[in-house]
Amino acid sequence: MKFTLSQRAHAARVVEIVAPIVPVLAAVLRPRTEVVLHDLTRMPNTIAAIAGAITGREVGGPPTDLGLRTFRSDQPQDMVNYRTETADGLVLRSSSMFFRTASGKPVACLCLNADVHDLERAKEILEALTAIGEPRPGARGPDAPVESFPSTVDELADGIIRKAIEAVGVPPHLMKKVHKLEVVRDLDQRGFFAIREAVDVIAQRLGVSRYTIYNYLNELSTEHDLEAETG
Repeated sequence: MKFTLSQRAHAARVVEIVAPIVPVLAAVLRPRTEVVLHDLTRMPNTIAAIAGAITGREVGGPPTDLGLRTFRSDQPQDMVNYRTETADGLVLRSSSMFFRTASGKPVACLCLNADVHDLERAKEILEALTAIGEPRPGARGPDAPVESFPSTVDELADGIIRKAIEAVGVPPHLMKKVHKLEVVRDLDQRGFFAIREAVDVIAQRLGVSRYTIYNYLNELSTEHDLEAETG
């Protein structure tokens, strides 16, 4: 996303007002709730304030992979009490609220991540103990969103690339153009190219030049424009 000077100033004002509230919220929502304020104008180092650490991140750190994909939209919607799992299986109940300019441009986001892992386990045990007839499958399943909480931009980039390559199912050294184009498409949809030096990083991983990646992006942009015209 591109931001004007006035939008950046608005984001700075939001951070100035909301950042002091972050540790207070974390204290009120103890013992296991992380509160994170993101300044979207500082992508990819968006974390402007954080307290109640669960994920080990710090100020100046990047968003999650799910956050990066959500922030990529010009009109992201607030999300309340959605369930995610970290890569190591920790169950969280998360909420995200956006701060916008008068014109509706999102410039900051306040996120709450509550650790409900033990509560989920207790719920499953109680349901199993009180079940009559066929037991109900556990709440955790293959469709539960899995969210990574990287502490650095490099970790964020590496995780997103790994998922995109795994989705294609072909190792980079065996990929044809169609596979590499699909990887770039996936990365673009995940908001990967908002990361600093993203083109150089994926070019190296795919064994192509940075100009090839730009050509892929132009090709995808043309596809998108044609779909918009015909749609």
